[in-house]
Order: sequence, then C-alpha cells, then structure tokens
Amino acid sequence: MDALETLIRGLPQAIASGMVYGSIYALIAQGYYVTFSTTQTLNFAQGDFLMIGGMLAFTIFGGLALSGAPLVLALIAALAVIPVVLAVMGVVVERVAVRPLRRAFSLGWILSTVGVAVILRNAAEVIWGREPKPVPSVFGDTAIRVDVGLFQFGVLPQEVFILVASLAIIGAVLLFLKRSLLGKAMAAVALNPGAAGLMGINVRAMVVLAYIISSVLAGVGGLLVVPVLHAYSLMGVLPGLKAFAVAIIGGLGNPFGILIAGLLLGIVEFIVAIFNASLRDAVTFFLLIVILAWRPLGLFEKPTGEKV
Repeated sequence: MDALETLIRGLPQAIASGMVYGSIYALIAQGYYVTFSTTQTLNFAQGDFLMIGGMLAFTIFGGLALSGAPLVLALIAALAVIPVVLAVMGVVVERVAVRPLRRAFSLGWILSTVGVAVILRNAAEVIWGREPKPVPSVFGDTAIRVDVGLFQFGVLPQEVFILVASLAIIGAVLLFLKRSLLGKAMAAVALNPGAAGLMGINVRAMVVLAYIISSVLAGVGGLLVVPVLHAYSLMGVLPGLKAFAVAIIGGLGNPFGILIAGLLLGIVEFIVAIFNASLRDAVTFFLLIVILAWRPLGLFEKPTGEKV
C-alpha cells in the first residue's frame, strides 16, 4: 500500500517532468529520422551537437549579460546564431565524416561520426573548461505549482517553454517535410536516389539539407535545455543516447512514432525515479532491449514485404 500511495502521489510530477524531457528526446531523435530516411545514415555526434548549442548559448547569454543587455535579447541572439553555426557544422560533418566513407567502406561513417563526438567534447573542454556553467532562464526560476488534492506537481517556466517549443519545432519540421517542395524532394531521394536525380533533383543538396536540419534540431535542443541542465562538455551524452533509443523504439522511419516514444519514455523514466532515481537512466536501455526483442523494427514501424 505504501508503494501504491507513493506512486499515486508522485505520478502527476512524473508525467509533467517526463513530458518535458521526453519532448527533448523526441526533438533530437527527429534529427536521426531525417538523416536516416534520406541517406540511410545517422550522425552519432547528435548529442554533442546539442552540447555545442548549449555552450554557445552560455557564451551568448554571458557576453550580452556582461554588457547589460536584457535576457530576452540574449535569447533572440542565441536563436539567430546557434542554428547558423549548427547548420555549418552539419554540412562539414556530412562532407568530411560521412560522404567519403559511405563510398569507401559502407559502415565507416559510424566510427567517423563517433570520432566527431569525441573531438567536440575535447574541444569544448579546451574552450570552455570542464566545470558546469549556469545559464539563466528568460522566464525566471519561480516554479509553477498545481495543488489539487493528490494532484500535485511543480514545473519551472523554462520547462514549460521546453515542452511547447519542442513540440512546435517538431510539428514545423514534419509539416516542412510533408508539404514543402524541398521536403517532397528529400522524400524522393529517400525512396530512390537514382530516379530522383533523373527527375532533376539535386541528390547531394538534399543529403546536405538533411544533415543541416538534423544538426539544427540538436543545437536548438541544447539552447532549450541548458538553463535546466547547465552547460558542460558531457551534457549531450545521455540525451543523445536516449534520443537514439527513442528513434529505434518509435521506428526510424516513423516520425510520429518517434514523438510518442519520446514522450512515453520520459514519463516512464520519471515514474521509475519515484522509487529509485538511480535506475532512471538504466530503464531506457532495458526497455530498448525488451522492445527490440519483441519488435525488432520498433513499436510503430511496420515491416514491408517484397513480392518476388
């Protein structure tokens, strides 16, 4: 009975916090979906691109704060600078770490993108140091509390912003991919690159665009979470791994499945943390193993059959 009462009391907070962090996992995982669906490759430095976004946010916020500029201006500046920097990084990774190795050795890009992740972490330690660096929230640090009987939870305004912004960005990206001409061109490249090229679509440009979108999503994710997690060189490791788990669980070819899987995983993590916070991270990969043993393509991915 004590365990049940603990669960009932902690469940509202677990759902609220889980949706916040789950939305970030889903946001990063959409980057995996974009590159995989277009190029059949993944950027395993995705979590460290999130870290670079957080570090750049720390630099921009810190620099403007020293000059006396308001935090809102710092947020606008970060939203202007970080996507541009991450877009350039995405182009460089695709051109240097992925494209040459896809030709020379079919799986060489896996190790090369892991190498990019290590380089970024070491570079961040050299440039910014190892200590976690606080970044202020534009929305303040006073928690919003809901207290209705057993239904009690609290969230920071920044966490509400994380959830709303993440869902809005995911919606905008999916709308772009499904409705815009560029999105349809990327889908054509994903379906058949040769035929897409014959139809006049610049296949290489679409591949680069996929990496740009993926990198920008991670960088903006870093900007969103850095006031909550603080900026440090390893801040992207676990979110990147969990986002990859979310992409696998939801189905690498199913963006809506990835969104649902991200939110559910975040909630499950915090439900487990009600009883033992040390198991919060382990449950992600336990679920990954169990689900893949049951459904190797993920929960929401349907197997495709070929007629011979």
